[in-house]
Parts: sequence; C-alpha cells; structure tokens
Amino acid sequence: MITKTLAAAALVVTATAATAQSTSPVYEIAIQEIKSGDEADWAEKRGAFLGLLADRSGNEKDWTLKSFFTFPEPGPLPVYVGVTRWSSIDDFKRASEALLPTGEAQAFFETVDLQAFTQISPLDGKSFVLEGYINQPGQVLEFAVRRAKEGMETEFEATRDAFFTEVAKQDGYVFDREFVTSDGWRAVLIGWDSQDHFMKALGALSQSETMGAFFGTIDSGAYQATVFE
Repeated sequence: MITKTLAAAALVVTATAATAQSTSPVYEIAIQEIKSGDEADWAEKRGAFLGLLADRSGNEKDWTLKSFFTFPEPGPLPVYVGVTRWSSIDDFKRASEALLPTGEAQAFFETVDLQAFTQISPLDGKSFVLEGYINQPGQVLEFAVRRAKEGMETEFEATRDAFFTEVAKQDGYVFDREFVTSDGWRAVLIGWDSQDHFMKALGALSQSETMGAFFGTIDSGAYQATVFE
C-alpha cells in the first residue's frame, strides 16, 4: 500500500506531468524532517532508495544537504534537503512512477515528514547548473518557497528586487536565482561562501527596511538554510 506521503507525491507527479511539456532540466526539492531523529536508520534507507534513483535515465546529479537554520527557529528533529536535477520533467515523471511503489521508496519515505516536495525550474527559462555556483564543503545554500499574498503581486516583485539588491551587497554572497514551482509558487536559491558569512548577512539584512517590506508581501511555504559537507 502506498503511504499518504507517497500518495501525495504521486499526485504532484500527475499534476506536473499534465501541465509541463518542457524538455529543460528541472530540480526536485524534498525538505525532509527525520521522524524519529534516528539519522543512521534514515541514512541506510535513504541510501537504498538513492541506489535505485541513480540508475534512472535523466538523473543528472543528486545532493543531500543538512539544514542548520530555519524560521522561526529549528525544531528538535534533524532536517535535510534532497536536491535532484533531472534532464526533463518527463524523466522525473517516469522515475517517480517506477520508484514510488518500490519497497525501498516506501521504507525511506516512512522515515521522514516532508516539509516540502516540489519541482522547480528557472523563472527566466535560462539554464542553471547548481555546481557552477556552490561546490565546496562549508558553503551554504538557502531554499525558500513562497508566493505573493493575494492582491500584492506588484508589490512582491518590487520589494523582492529591492531586497535582493541588498542581499547581493553582503560579504560572502555567491548567487541568487528565482524559480517557479510545479504548483505555481515561487522559489529562490541563495548561495553563500560560509555559515559565518550567511549569519553575518542575516544579522545585517534583518535590520533593513527592504527585508521587512518584502516579507510583508509573501505567504511562506518552506525555508531552510543548509551546508555542503
């Protein structure tokens, strides 16, 4: 029997496949909170699942990054963010349909609560290769899924641009890139040279009017800051 988590994932696959015809690469994002806190059990079952995943056509690269910071504050259980780049949404769909019913997938998904599970593609339609920006141990990658509050779409764009102009001025900033999710939300990835740079930038930005103005326009879906190990 497919679990609730797997059933929800299957619905995402079906909806995505019905609306997306692109042959461009997409990134699958899975924010995973380990239910029991048993990282060893999670790692074992994750390894078995990733072994199947690695053999699927169109799987270009996979990362699993440990979260060290979130809003409003981290909970007691460890959180990891899985990132998989697929050559196309069709490759993702075929892999999902084949793997979701397997024992390895079910065992793995039983170990996690998914805070977010979505597929994202660059908002501007241009190519994006994550390892071209972030590829060294200790570097930081932020994930945020959010959308404009109803009726505030124009304010969202204007305040977003102003805020990220300030973000790009901070020491240790590497990049930021806007994406659109398979279900119509907006996502952003932000890279930093180190956790120290990230924390100092956060301290400075949290005092800025631009951050407050932008955050006032958004409905938040998920957020994690992770470190490359």
